[in-house]
Amino acid sequence: MTGRQAQDPEGDGAKAPADVSEAVERALSTAATAWNRADQGLEEHVSPIQLRAVEALARHGEVNLRGLAADLDVIPSSASRLCDRLEAAGLLVRENARSDRREIVLRLSSRGEELFAMLTLRRRTVVARALAQMSPGSRARLLDGLIEFGRALERGEIAAPSEQRRWMA
Repeated sequence: MTGRQAQDPEGDGAKAPADVSEAVERALSTAATAWNRADQGLEEHVSPIQLRAVEALARHGEVNLRGLAADLDVIPSSASRLCDRLEAAGLLVRENARSDRREIVLRLSSRGEELFAMLTLRRRTVVARALAQMSPGSRARLLDGLIEFGRALERGEIAAPSEQRRWMA
């Protein structure tokens, strides 16, 4: 195999996945750093794992403790202590499930929803500033590539554990 085949196996000017993955890794790392800076500017002092829990609750609405633990990839007892801290901070509410009064569901409080909205706004502002520095054509290509990349991840191993999660509606 020649060097050209390794970098362009289809001969269409495209790079091989191994060549692209390094650039994607760098871009994601830079994006994560920018997001972390946006997170640190929040008025609420919330740890990274607490922010992940807030994001999970915002995505799924009501969830039981096992579902949240699975989403965060932690054991239920760790998720329970995390929820204790979020509840003490006024960001989380525990309630009896409508379908089974013996089960407890977790959801964001109005304060938790406000925190998530502020977090989302700050992160989108960071992304919008970067996108504003790109040409319209580059933004369009990026969008197309990100959509396809997201679909590929959903089809791959990374998405497999989420299929086993049991979220409550």
